[in-house]
Amino acid sequence: MKESVIQKGILDLLAWKAKTEQFYWFRAGAGAMRTSTGRFFKTGRPGLPDIVILYHGRFIGAEVKNEKGRMSASQKQAKEEIINAGGEYHIVRSVADVKLIFGW
Repeated sequence: MKESVIQKGILDLLAWKAKTEQFYWFRAGAGAMRTSTGRFFKTGRPGLPDIVILYHGRFIGAEVKNEKGRMSASQKQAKEEIINAGGEYHIVRSVADVKLIFGW
């Protein structure tokens, strides 16, 4: 299954759960873009997890991967930094993986 399909399912779950539970989440991303005026700038940080969630005081980074997906060096570095800062970092390969993280 494509990672974009898995991510859409996870984002749909989070939007649905946000109707009944208090938490904050957003789809994150890092990259670069050029503005209409030609200015070039970077967004995010290398290795930034695909989805960032704040749930009952827990900072959770969720990196979406399909069954064959592997972490890049920058993702491994981001995982280490997030964990060292007291957060959580999870590789999620399905909506069910996200449900397990939260006990839903």
